Amino acid sequence: MHDQLDTYRSNFLALKDEATALVAGVDEDMLRRPPNPDTWSVAQILDHVNTAGWLLLNSLEQAIQDASQNGPYGEPPFRYGFVSRWFVRSMKPEEFRALQDQFATCVVDAEGLDLRRLRVSSPAVPLLRISVGAWFEATVAHQQRHLDQGRDVIQALGVAQPST
Repeated sequence: MHDQLDTYRSNFLALKDEATALVAGVDEDMLRRPPNPDTWSVAQILDHVNTAGWLLLNSLEQAIQDASQNGPYGEPPFRYGFVSRWFVRSMKPEEFRALQDQFATCVVDAEGLDLRRLRVSSPAVPLLRISVGAWFEATVAHQQRHLDQGRDVIQALGVAQPST
């Protein structure tokens, strides 16, 4: 597997480990409790990430399966266009971990494909088509941002977390 795909795969597996650590030893009631009415609970954060992730994953898997037979094929490194780069910037814990495993498998299945030319529509804005590689990058960033948000919620609730 080339370095770019290996980085995506490693990032998804690391997110899985981070989510496991985030909820380790935290009571289910605390996971459902927002620190204040204007913020999400950890459970709501994970539900959001899971919903967005599963919607996107289905499209990515289909595009990769089709492209494995018909292309486009390409060699890394892949560089993404303006819209894709702009987009990158812009539950239940078990389900989140399963989602990360599926994303990691999806990345492995993309080996040999042109991650820049292969594009998938956004589940939220179907007219917005982003390259598969940029989707991998954006999804890791989106999920990381929400795990950070979850850590902030746990801290705001005063829940003791095991040290890492």
